[in-house]
Amino acid sequence: MATAIRLLSLCPRLTKRKDRLVASTPWRLRVLTLGLFLRWVIIDPKQGVIILRRRYFWFFGRGWRIPFDAVAAVTYAYQDWGDSGGWSWAHDTFDIFRVGLRLQSGKERHLFTFLGDGTFRNDGPLPDWFYWAEYAFDTSGTQEKESRAYVERLSKLIGAPVEAGR
Repeated sequence: MATAIRLLSLCPRLTKRKDRLVASTPWRLRVLTLGLFLRWVIIDPKQGVIILRRRYFWFFGRGWRIPFDAVAAVTYAYQDWGDSGGWSWAHDTFDIFRVGLRLQSGKERHLFTFLGDGTFRNDGPLPDWFYWAEYAFDTSGTQEKESRAYVERLSKLIGAPVEAGR
């Protein structure tokens, strides 16, 4: 069982303002990019709308308003970008979870990416006990737990089902 450490993941900051659920670019990414790229996703259940705001290069902003009834599904996808390079069956994963919306028009809107260090994985012919040190001292980020909680909350607020994304 891996020890979950929040510093090993890069997840959006979730806050509740009034009755709105607000997700924004994580502070560590803001610092690394000097505020070059920012994103906010605001879920407003009273107005029944999702507000997406993005800012590029400190000045150029863009925004969208999506009514709840225009959302067909909340999309949730996983990718492993582990560094095994195809040479090893056993490796430490690097998890990427993508959360988005599939609209009634068929268009997809990306909301956020949750990423971080994953757990050790053995897909090879050797038994797990052969890698006892990797399992015993394994650490991972909280990206899986946080992304799943965000998707479930988003689905409940919007009233749309969760589907597999790309």
